[in-house]
Parts: sequence; structure tokens; C-alpha cells
Amino acid sequence: MVKRPRGEEGAEAEAQSVSRPKPAPKPVAEKPKSVFRSLLERVALPIVRQVVVPSLAKKALLDHDVVSAATSTPGVPAEVARCEPALQHPAEILRDQYGVPHIYTQCSADLFFLQGVTHAEDRLFQMELTRRLYSGSLAEFAGEKALSIDKFAKTLGWERLAAKGIGLLRRSRNPNKPQVLTLLTKYVEGLNVTIAALKKKGQLPWEFKIAKIQPREWTVQDVLGIMYVVAFKMSFGFQAPLVRHYLHCVAGGDDPNSVYNKWFSRDTAEEVEGPETVESSQWHLDKEELVQAYIRAILSDDSNQDDGSGGGIGGILHPQPGQGSNAWCIHPTHTAEGEGTLLANDPHLETGVPTFFYESHLCSQGKSGSSDDIHFAGMTVPGFPGMVLPGHNGDVAWGVTLSMCDVEDVYVELFVGEEDNRLGFPLHYQSQGRKKEVEVFEHEIRVAGRKEPVRYVSGNTVHGPIISSLGHGIQPAIDNLRGAPTLPEERYEIAFTARHLGEDLYKNLFVFYDVLRSDSAEAARRNFSKLISPSLNICIADRFGDIAYTLAGEVPLRNTPPGSEGFPLCGWTGEARWTGMVSGDDLPHTLNPAKGFVVSANHKVIDFETTEYPHYLGDLWQDPYRAQTIHDCLNARILSNKALDVKTCEKIQGCVDSKDAGLEFVSHFKGMHFKDELVRAAVKEMRAWKGELSKDSVGGCIYKVVFTFCLHNLFQLMLLEAREEAKENGKHKFLEDALVGHGMTSVLKAFNEFKGKLMSKTLHFLRVCDEEDPEDQRKRDALTQAAEEGVQWLARTLGPQIKDWRWGRLHQMKLEHPLSAKLNMPELNTQFPFGGDSTTPCQATYDLALDAEGNPKFSVEKGTGAVAACRVVFCPSHWDKSTSVLTGGQSAKWLSRHYADQVDLFRASKGKKMLWSRKKVEDGCIFKANYATTH
Repeated sequence: MVKRPRGEEGAEAEAQSVSRPKPAPKPVAEKPKSVFRSLLERVALPIVRQVVVPSLAKKALLDHDVVSAATSTPGVPAEVARCEPALQHPAEILRDQYGVPHIYTQCSADLFFLQGVTHAEDRLFQMELTRRLYSGSLAEFAGEKALSIDKFAKTLGWERLAAKGIGLLRRSRNPNKPQVLTLLTKYVEGLNVTIAALKKKGQLPWEFKIAKIQPREWTVQDVLGIMYVVAFKMSFGFQAPLVRHYLHCVAGGDDPNSVYNKWFSRDTAEEVEGPETVESSQWHLDKEELVQAYIRAILSDDSNQDDGSGGGIGGILHPQPGQGSNAWCIHPTHTAEGEGTLLANDPHLETGVPTFFYESHLCSQGKSGSSDDIHFAGMTVPGFPGMVLPGHNGDVAWGVTLSMCDVEDVYVELFVGEEDNRLGFPLHYQSQGRKKEVEVFEHEIRVAGRKEPVRYVSGNTVHGPIISSLGHGIQPAIDNLRGAPTLPEERYEIAFTARHLGEDLYKNLFVFYDVLRSDSAEAARRNFSKLISPSLNICIADRFGDIAYTLAGEVPLRNTPPGSEGFPLCGWTGEARWTGMVSGDDLPHTLNPAKGFVVSANHKVIDFETTEYPHYLGDLWQDPYRAQTIHDCLNARILSNKALDVKTCEKIQGCVDSKDAGLEFVSHFKGMHFKDELVRAAVKEMRAWKGELSKDSVGGCIYKVVFTFCLHNLFQLMLLEAREEAKENGKHKFLEDALVGHGMTSVLKAFNEFKGKLMSKTLHFLRVCDEEDPEDQRKRDALTQAAEEGVQWLARTLGPQIKDWRWGRLHQMKLEHPLSAKLNMPELNTQFPFGGDSTTPCQATYDLALDAEGNPKFSVEKGTGAVAACRVVFCPSHWDKSTSVLTGGQSAKWLSRHYADQVDLFRASKGKKMLWSRKKVEDGCIFKANYATTH
């Protein structure tokens, strides 16, 4: 933790029971709407909703969007003929009844050209938003509200890094460089040919017309820029130190008896045991080897090389999500006879329309067969060719979860001299006793409604970009950290460094290319181990009977004690730095573990305390409840001699049991008495609950509401002990928002690293209270008040009858289109009751903070909630048995047949068949495009 002079402590709070902070002042009344504005809302907006948007949406539909579900017959496709001069050979795109494209070509160049075509046909507006995010040009159509997001993108330098990365790629000596460059250029060519055709025919997605923008031509730099955005959203480590430092300073971090320390301190935090992904027995080192490994990890110095890791000028900093995922792979010893290995995966990301993933099946086979042949299927990311996660080729399947390794750090930099008017801070800073000059970057940002572009200047230190004044949700923590320096000519600013924004991220392109050509589980593991960033868990299964796991993505070696990265680091001394990377076979991995299966769910992958594994990977692991439930489900089947199959895996993906976390919380109400009859009856119903959090569960509903109020009450206890500065000017709201996991913004980082630890921290606090003082009045008051408030709220919200208090009435899945609110068009969205929470394998998170009126919010929605963006179960021995489902549908185009046609399958935790063999594809095809060339 960075030590600075502290001001006088605020008066200690005297009250020891739960109480509310003073309500915020009422907002100033809005000015009356103008006659024009009122007329616009009453007349113009309904016309846009009912006439303009539907007309534009229908015009944008393509042939495959409008194949009638009533008249189409799988195996008897509607066919169209197309001529495409850019293709080298004739090709085909067959679409099944869910709109999944099955692309067949005679060379890989044509294959990736047509992948670009399908991405542009179905997801063009989504891709445009992602491209504008990385390039810092959202404000060009979104206006002032997006300006801060654009400034952040410019500050991080995504666009600049992508340009450098393409230059490095072209100069690379990797033997696969020609193939990777062909992949990129042909994909981009396919995008641009399709965009030009849509423009010419007036069939651009309707969102472009409403937003008053036109898609420009894509470049290979845009593809690499999208990879930076993906790595940014899937990496962690920089928000937690800022928030933790703030809490430590204002919420009693120096008092060992404070609620903060019982709740949150690293010294008292109790690890919740979960299943090991990698067995500790694999990492037996003799003492001499352990000493040498420790020396390499802590004392090695590569500081003379600017490898883009964050230690040099080239290294810069980072959706998101309480994001999480589940994955497991099963050895044939535990599967049904003839089933072979199995692999299940459901990556959890933010909700929304469209979903993050786009399913594709690509097959390139020359007439005589060649090294250019390639065949793979799975979930792709629109705007990025060749990356399939999760996916499979003809030999091996792979699935992915976020590793939660700490790959980001925050530095406090000491600046000296006069303020630079462009930057807003001095041009020079201290580094290891020397004065260094900030690297300055000038930017222009076009903003809708402004005649002139906004000129913006950002700066980098040796650690990375300065993020002190970007005005996002963590600004109070940054302001607290900057504080007041000792001398008037000095000031503190905050720099941010991360592995995933090095200039060498382009090397991922070679990794994904090699993965697609892996011929075994071990080969895929070795290929994934070369990944630069983000840091991921990879589960693998092949058709030969092997399963594997590897942690992929480089993790920084720090020369500071483990845990120090949990607070901001001192930048000016040079003592805290990265000395190298943990990579390749030095990362945890396993092949065919003895227990016969591997489970990964964002939890701690190996018991670092008891094993001799030499590298420290951070302390950001999510609660292990999902992992433990999956492990128990698999183990129960194995111990009862029941073979595992695809259907079993689908059921586990839909499991809504919270028997570890939920039932432990409920157990704390044992022996408690309540005066109110309705409260007594409700608590009795909750105590009788068996732990299944289905959408129809009454006991589960009561538990979730009471838990939410209990969480809020514990935060109030913490606030009572906080310094006065934490209670003023709405900062108490920041404290609660930070603790429940709110991130910077819903676009950049919707969640911080604490969201995945809330349940274990709450249960830890309650457990410690019992151990230290079973009669602790703070705990009893918090639980009593939570039960009373929760039951009162349920009665007001769902009626007085307890039998009507079903979880799905509160816990609604909301798949929202990005323009639905602006246009007041709920018909663009999909909403339905849903089970589960953050602790269940069927994860469905929501905002745990109370709103301004003190009401909880349980809907799973954009910006605060995460859910499985897709589910897959791969069966490598029989690929046609594999299943998949998206949260919504393949198409982002409203009124398309495939806009939301997978919702019912998703709700039922069922998958559709992933067609693989040519015969199965032809039998399931309802639309076919035959491409001819002009050669």
C-alpha cells in the first residue's frame, strides 16, 4: 500500500446498530419541456417506432433472414446463385434452421473471405460499435455522453497499439506469417465487399440510419484493435487496488476489530475451499529447484528489453463481467459406452442483443487435399477471423473460462514542476531518483452536436497511461489516492499497466492459427500455452480419449511480496516492477488427471498454499461455489456408477442449486425469533428451502431478497465506522457500489473484481462474528433488520401471500437492444423469468445495490448482469452429437427469423445439434447460397 501523509481522522460513529445514511438531497426539478420537445415525443417518436424502424428493418433483411419457418423443410433448402469475383473457386454457404452458416470452399483464402461475408450480413452494427469503441469514436454519433469513453480509449492507446502491432506482424519471422496475413486480408475483403453491396442496395441495418452514421471500410488494423478490446474486457487487476486503498483509508483498515477488517482484509479473509483444477501433486519440486524457481521469479531482470509487458514505454494498460464461465472435460472412463471424451463450456458475459458470440462452421478442402485444408466449428467473435472460443476441429475440442489471474497494476506517480496546460498535470515525474518527461499524445475526437472536434491530450509514464482524471465510476478512489503531496511543487497521478496492452498482442494471431490445426489434446494445450493475453483457463478433449487443461496467457512476475499488488504501487522509487512473465509450461497445466475430469469456473486453479508451485498468480479468484457444485454433480454420477453423456452435461449447465452458499446463509437464522407473524412465516419458509434456486422457488426468493438487504445492512455497519469524508457528498453511495462490484462504466468495465467474492465475504463475516462472539449484536441486528425489511418489501412488491413470492417474478432475464431505450421500443428486447444467481452453475448475476428509493433490483440486464452468452457440449468421438445454443439468436437484425429463435432452448437448458458431417449439414439445411467466380 502506498503510504502518504493522512489528514485528521473524522469523528468516530457512536451508533453501533444498523442505520441509514442521511438521504441525498432531492434533485433539482427539470425544466419544463418545450412545445417542440413535447410534440416530438407525442408525434415523431411514435412514427419512428411504428413506421420508420419497421420499414428500415424489413428492407435490411436478406434472403436467409426471411426463409419461412412454416414452409421451410430441412434438407430441401431455398437456393440462390451468387457471383463473386473475389473468390478463387466456387463455394457454398449452407444455413441450417437456426441461421448457422456452414461454409464450404476449396481454399482457406476463400473460407475467410466468406466468414467476413457472414459476419457482415448478420452482425454489422455490433461490429461497428466495437470498432468505434477501440478507436475512440463513439461520440461521433452518441454525443457528449460517450466522450469520456472515447477519451479512455485514446488514453489507453488501442488504435495506436493496433497500428504498431500490424507493422510488427508484417515484419515477423513466424513461418505462418503468410497464412495469417492472408486470413486477415481476405476476411477484411469479405467484410468490405458485403458492406459495399448492402450500401448499394439500401440494405444496411436500420441502426445506421437512426444513428446517422455510415460504416467505413475495414482494415486489418481494425481486426487487431478488436482483439485489444476483447483482451481489455477479459482481464482483471486494476480496479481492486484503487477501491481497496480507498476502503482501507476511510473504512477502518487500521482497526483490527472494524467491520471492514472482518469483512475484507487480506489478513483475515478466509478462503472457501473449492475443487482443484490442477492437482497439487503435479508440482513436486526438490528444494534446490524450488529455490532456483523463486530466484527466477523474483530477482530476474529483463528491464533492458521493452517487450510490451508494461515495464517500458511500449507497455500500456484494462467486459467484464462478475463475468465468469464454466467449463469441464471428462475422460472416457466416466462417460457412456462409446461416448468417448466430453467437453462442456458456457462462457458468462454481459447480457444484451445481440449476444457476444456468433456460431460458424468453416470447411476448406481442396480437390486433392493439401496443407491449406482446414475444418473447424464453434463460437466466433464478429470482427475477428480465425479465433474460435469455444470450438473444435476434426480432432480436438476446447473450452474457455476467465482465469482471474492478476495481470494489471496501478502505480502512484510523483510529478514535479509546473502544470502543463495541455495535460492538466506537470510534464515531468520522478523515476528512480531521476526526472523523466511524460510521453505526450495528442488526439482529436469528433462529437455529435459540436462543429469542431474536441482536442484531447494524454500522457504515459514508463508504467503506462495516466488515468487520473477520466471521470469514471472509480474516480472517488483515484481522488482519495492522489491526496495531498508533501511539497507544493509535487503532485500525485495514477498510472496503469497491464500485460494485454503490449505491442506484441499480434502474436495471438499465430496462436489461434496453430490451435485450429491442433491434432491432439496435448498439441492444443501446447499451442494455447503460447497465448499473450488475456489470461484464460482452457479445457481440452480429443477424439483419441485424452483430456487436458492449461492456464493460457502470460502473467507478470513481480519483484514485490505477494499481495502487494492488491494496493497501488509506488511508481517513483522503481522498487515495484515486473521482472518477466510466467508463460508456457510454467503455467499450471495437466493431462489426463487421475480423477478423470477437470472443472474450471473462475476459481483458484491450484492450492498455492500447500503445493510447491513456485509462481504467484494473484488473488482475484472468484468464489468457488459454481465449481464445487459442478464437481459434486459429476462426482455423484461417477460414484453411483451412472455414466456421463451430453444430456447430463446440459442439465448441469442449467443447474440452479445453491446448496453451499445459500443454505449456509439461511442457517444463520436458526434460533432467531420475530414478533411479526408474516416475518415469522417467511423465515420459516426460507429455513425449509432445500437450496434449489429455480424460477418458481418461494424459499429461494425470500433468501435472495433477505440476503440483499443483509448485504446493504453490513455495508451500513462499515459506513458507521468510516471517516466522515466517506459519508459526504454521496461518497457513501460509491462505497456501496464499489463493494457490490460496480465497475468504471457499463461500456468499459461493468464490474470490478469484488463482484465474484461477495458471497464468500458475507459468509466469512457472519462466521467470524459467531466464532469471536456468538452474541454479537451487530450480526443479529443486521439479520433481523434484513428479514423484516425483506419481507415487507416482498409483501409490497408481490402481494401479501407468501406462495406468490416466486424467484422468477423478480429475477427476469432482459436481453436489451442498445437503442431500445432511446427509441422507447421494448419490442426490440426479450424478457423472461429465470432461475439461478452468481453461485449456481446456471449463473445469472444482477445488481446487488439498492436503488435511490431503497429498493433492490433483481433483473439480469445490460451493465449490471451476466449470464451464459452461449452453451456448448462437444462430443469428439461423434461430432454430430455435439450441441450448442446462444442466449438469443444468430442475427442482430430485428425481424429476422434468427433474431431470438434460440431463446426457448436457452431457457430450457437444452442445446440444438451442431451439424458437422456434410450429410448432417445437408439434411438440416434450409437455405443455400451457391457462389460462382468469374475466373
